[in-house]
Amino acid sequence: MTIDRSRVALSHLLIAVAVLGTPAAAQQLTAAPRAYALVGSAHPLAGAKSDSAREVAITLSTIIASGAPRSYQVVSIPVPPALAEATDIQVEIIARGEFVVLGSRTRSLAGEGRKTHVAITIGIPAAALAGHLLAAEARFSSNGSPTLIVPVEIDVSLVRRLNLKLAPEPVNGLAGSDVVVRFDLENAGNAREIVEAELELPSGWASRDRKQHAIVIEPGATARRTARVAIPKLSSTGSAFLKINVSDQSSSLATSSITVEVQNASSIGQQAGPQLVSAVSQATDERGARSRVYSLTANGALFDSVRIDARMSQSSSVGAAASNAFARMGTFSASPSVVLSSPSGQLSMGNTGTSFSELTGLYPYGQGALLHVRKPDWDLITLGAMSMQQEGMGKRQPMVGLRAERQLGDLRFSSSLTHLADGGSSPRRLDAVGVGAAVPSFFGSTLKLEVAERRFDAGRGFGWSTEMVRAGAGSSEQVRVTHAPGGSDAFARASNEILVNVSERLGSRAMVSASSWRTTDATSVFAGLTSSGFSLRPQYDIHGGATLALEARSYVFDATSRATDSNPGSSFGSRESQLGVSYSSRFRQFYLNTSAFLGNVARSAAPTGQTVVRDRAPRNYWTTSAGRIGVGGLIEVQTRLEQTRDRAGFVIQQNVYGIRGEQVVIGWLGGIKAEGDLQRVQGFGSERSAIVRGGLSVPLINGFALKVDAERNSIFRTTSGKTPWVFGTRIEHAFTLPMIRTPGTAGYVYQDMNGNQRRDRDEMGVAGAMVRRGSVTSIADENGKYRVGGDAGQMVVVDEASLPAGWSGNGPSRGDLAVSLSTSAVVEFVVAPRSGISAVEVDLQKSHVIARDAAGREWSARMTGPTTATFDALPVGTYALDFDLSELGEPLVPRGEIPSLVVDGKQSRSLTITLDPRPIRMWTPSSGGANGPKANSPGIAPNSTNNPEEK
Repeated sequence: MTIDRSRVALSHLLIAVAVLGTPAAAQQLTAAPRAYALVGSAHPLAGAKSDSAREVAITLSTIIASGAPRSYQVVSIPVPPALAEATDIQVEIIARGEFVVLGSRTRSLAGEGRKTHVAITIGIPAAALAGHLLAAEARFSSNGSPTLIVPVEIDVSLVRRLNLKLAPEPVNGLAGSDVVVRFDLENAGNAREIVEAELELPSGWASRDRKQHAIVIEPGATARRTARVAIPKLSSTGSAFLKINVSDQSSSLATSSITVEVQNASSIGQQAGPQLVSAVSQATDERGARSRVYSLTANGALFDSVRIDARMSQSSSVGAAASNAFARMGTFSASPSVVLSSPSGQLSMGNTGTSFSELTGLYPYGQGALLHVRKPDWDLITLGAMSMQQEGMGKRQPMVGLRAERQLGDLRFSSSLTHLADGGSSPRRLDAVGVGAAVPSFFGSTLKLEVAERRFDAGRGFGWSTEMVRAGAGSSEQVRVTHAPGGSDAFARASNEILVNVSERLGSRAMVSASSWRTTDATSVFAGLTSSGFSLRPQYDIHGGATLALEARSYVFDATSRATDSNPGSSFGSRESQLGVSYSSRFRQFYLNTSAFLGNVARSAAPTGQTVVRDRAPRNYWTTSAGRIGVGGLIEVQTRLEQTRDRAGFVIQQNVYGIRGEQVVIGWLGGIKAEGDLQRVQGFGSERSAIVRGGLSVPLINGFALKVDAERNSIFRTTSGKTPWVFGTRIEHAFTLPMIRTPGTAGYVYQDMNGNQRRDRDEMGVAGAMVRRGSVTSIADENGKYRVGGDAGQMVVVDEASLPAGWSGNGPSRGDLAVSLSTSAVVEFVVAPRSGISAVEVDLQKSHVIARDAAGREWSARMTGPTTATFDALPVGTYALDFDLSELGEPLVPRGEIPSLVVDGKQSRSLTITLDPRPIRMWTPSSGGANGPKANSPGIAPNSTNNPEEK
């Protein structure tokens, strides 16, 4: 039998109107017929009994609210107009899914003046997916009316959060081989993500994988990925850094760096030494004269942890235009210098310099030697040099200094002693001795204090400096106050200085930074120098890797020259204030930076014997740069517009437009790299200038390479006023020197006599011990020192067959290897009887005895008798004993504190441990007890309080 669905639906609608029985209900159904649905069947027609009716439920229009996961939203639900005349209304709130409704679930609305809305609080679950979700239903009912259901939907806001998790194991690889990088992408947001993971590699590295497809990750899911990377054959031993960038089509969502420890195998270690580059460069200057520079550089690893950076050059006289050409080709004229660096220190010879402290000398630079030794708990800097020679500016002066720091607990002490001097038009001199300390302070900050006696050409004085520094995640503060008599003429920044720097993160995207400073100084030329200023920069990180910032800054400078017999002195100063906005963004390999500032500059001058001349002019500018940077080079376009006004009020504007490229790889020419600049300057007034430059770097054969450069710059002109072309060439040859010592791991094999897992001064080395790393072996010398190559990712172990009888290794390591003399030890158990009752019979064969050393390593004993547990071989040391007696038939507990087991390697050790059984409580019940046990009968009564007696 076929049913006409439209006719059935119409009958249901008419029944609903009849049941509601009010014109308002019929009008509401007519106005919004799609908002209602009948649940169950209609009430019976007239004449039927009410007790045979089944419930009618009608769904009304949906209430929609919005909110984020882990939040609570208050939703107001209006009472349906169909129940406007009802006298008693019952409301039931039903939560759906994982949503939570706070407060009462059932409510009653009765009487006149009742509420026209029902307010509920809905908790949005943390795992709620983005989009519209049914959160709850409000069911309104009244006598004689059907149940009206008002659904409540929550529009859950979108949360995008990708967690990039790296594999916990270290990433190690051999030069010339492949390494596999593993990482997981966890979608901690509430929507499906379609992303791509790109790997940024160091220069010369290559990916072995095919093009990666888009990664689809459902909410709460984790995608596991691997990437295979080829390490160049000639990579030096050390750390290399890879970067994983996870992004979609519009923004970067997660980034992380991976450290790859590169180790050279012994077979290629000789090819991974420093690279020696010799070059001959030639360029013309603006006068057409030729200049030539011969240079030699060495850079790379001498040892597995020692690197060298050395350079020397010889040149003829070089003009200004030729200097630019040499710099662009990587050629520099400098005195010979050598720098040897390692994780524990640095040695510099030739042109060198350093800073000792705020009071004992900043930035001395000369020709000599600098030694800097770094250890975890102390630090040492020594300098011995002669000041730089300046033609016609006096003799060279000695520079000698020493600074030592020592860590004692939470305190760090320092001491400095210096004798510094240099020549030149404004000679400087300082003899100083100072002491300082750094101590932890409140709120995780560090307080630094220093005092020093300073002697200089103009006299002597007592200097002091104090600084408060705090650096945390996303925030930092610094306050420094310094008084350094002698000022900049005595190797200080100024005579007096106050500096405040603050950087605070105000949320996941907002940040504000501010700084303020003031300095006062006096020199042999100026009787007074004063500078002060401040800057304030709030910034906001826009979603997608862009940053928007506002910045206000001001700078004030005043100077007064020192009066002489022929010159009474003069003064001048300037004040500049600016307010601007900047925007920067980066999308994959493309970037955009732009900023605009409005400001003004006020200058004043008081020439000798004249009145003060003041000048004030606006200074506004806008600058923009955009480009692409990647493995294939950098291409950038840039522009700068600057506007000011002269004293007559005329607006003067300078415009700069340009495009430049650096290290741009030309693939169709076999890897030739090109670079160049094209810049147009429209100067103030009618002045025009332009810069045109281009260069090529051409690799040849057998390590030879050719670089050519040509530039036409209107800044450089001939005597006749023409702008010439300046040409430069460089021919270089590069080859790799062998390492003095191939990569490997060094340490000592020593006798650990006290079991503390570190080599003490009186512990001897084990001569002739064999150590292994994979298939590579090495033999310790007469002092126990060894050096072994092989894969740095593997640990080094001692071959116990090469040790004397009774000695054994204490496990693998990457440094010193401890061996210990093993000795047996016995633990005897004694089971105590219950006093006055009977002896306890228990089988101890299921006892477990464990010895644990200071490093947490465990040894298990075996039961060699009914009450005896034996350790066959324990290395020298002190062990804590632990007993597992849970499998015994009778519960036993060790009595008192368990003693330590001390093994010295000389003789067997034995300990006796007493085990107590479970205690029994005895009591005498009260006489006349109706239900208690008989008098004087033993029993276990843990809750009894009548005459307890524990046996």
